[in-house]
Amino acid sequence: MSVALGLAVVALMAGTASAVDEAVARAMRLYEKHRYEEAARALQADLPALNPASRASAYLTLGMIYLSNARLHRELHDAAIAVQLDYLKKLAAVRGASGSRFVTLYLGKTLLENANPAEATGYLERFRAQPGVDPRYRVIAEASLGLGHFLRKDAPAARTLWASLDADDPELQVALAAVYSRAGLKDRDPVAMADAALRRVASSPSAGMLENLLTVYVRAGLTDKGLELLKHADLKVASHTEVLGRTKTINFYDLSVLGDLATLYRQASILYLRNAAADPQTKPTADYYLGVAYADAGNVELSLQATGAFLSVPQAPPQYHNRARARHATGRYLLGRRGEAMAVWDELAQVRPADPEVLAEIIVGCARVRADCTKIEPWATRAAEAGEGKKTRPLNIALGKQYLSRKDYGRAVAYLEAGRDKSNKNRIDANDPAMLVNLAEAYYRSRQFSEALEIYFEMSKHFPVVRRIQEALQGIYSMEHKSAGDVKIF
Repeated sequence: MSVALGLAVVALMAGTASAVDEAVARAMRLYEKHRYEEAARALQADLPALNPASRASAYLTLGMIYLSNARLHRELHDAAIAVQLDYLKKLAAVRGASGSRFVTLYLGKTLLENANPAEATGYLERFRAQPGVDPRYRVIAEASLGLGHFLRKDAPAARTLWASLDADDPELQVALAAVYSRAGLKDRDPVAMADAALRRVASSPSAGMLENLLTVYVRAGLTDKGLELLKHADLKVASHTEVLGRTKTINFYDLSVLGDLATLYRQASILYLRNAAADPQTKPTADYYLGVAYADAGNVELSLQATGAFLSVPQAPPQYHNRARARHATGRYLLGRRGEAMAVWDELAQVRPADPEVLAEIIVGCARVRADCTKIEPWATRAAEAGEGKKTRPLNIALGKQYLSRKDYGRAVAYLEAGRDKSNKNRIDANDPAMLVNLAEAYYRSRQFSEALEIYFEMSKHFPVVRRIQEALQGIYSMEHKSAGDVKIF
């Protein structure tokens, strides 16, 4: 997503208040380098000291930062699910003394996160049936098993199982609250359960408890509480570490945190963009990005309203106007107005000279709604091949992602590589990190483990949750190459 529009608006507002200018400029520099979490922390810390009358540019900047971070974490979530399932299934196939007792628990939880409750319940049943299982982990498994029953439309079985659980321990209480949140059971008041448990442990919640608290707060729409919680979370820490003899340990991670982070950051984005939209000077740009945020949230009507508001502004730059038109067409397609949408895409795709970013928006939209854009794709491909440098990167990335979704990994790698800064390879300050996640996935699917691991190693320096993918991928690599001992992160 281009940041130039937001940068231009912030520049236009320069001079309104020097403190605002300095704080926003510092955050924007970090944002341009894709250091989203550093940028958000810095600007959030400065926000209370800013004059309320001149905060609009700060709100706009925060909205843009959180939106990009949300989109990145959604890509990380999807990539992590794929790698983690492969890894855990390999671990589950190991029997005997060297086999893991906990793999079935985390495989079941990962399958639930992947919307596969039928298969998940089988693994969770296997875990709780093992002799000698720690009672605390049996409760955690049974809480998740109840969710599996609930998602399979067997609410009576779920409620019976949940009612039988002894969840007096604060950590187990929050685990059950998280399950209630995921099931949408507001009558169980999961927020009150989580708050009560948190008060009991004071300032020392475990990593697993923090992850479950995040689930509860995010699903309740408590954005500020979720962001505050993250200040105390170490996202590198495993949910559980199993020791198998002297030389082997296995770290297990709950991947729901990646989905929760994506949702939390999107909620924060919408919150701050709405604040920015209240100021006439920043409203058009805020509406532009709100259209993206609402679309990502699946709220087509609000996305169309926000994008339509931007399109109604006569002085909008033509390139942003056309991108917004392409995105607006995607929303109309989802509402059943397919002929209108295809007509807009066809018109925009034939504009000469071709705008790679507009074509990228069309390709992304077509892929999202699974439209038949076979007429447009050759134009996009020719434009990507004819162009050069930074101008065509967004289009190459869009085409690469499309081929990745089609499981054409060779072409996916080729186009995504064309969208990468060759001189800076895996550095996030020079490359779109969401693109790097897609490229790593394409390499992984092509069994080019080293290339994928190199990307994740560099990304983990700035995004600690990447460790959840990195360790699983290293584990698969080690098992396929018959390596012994611990999984090491090089």
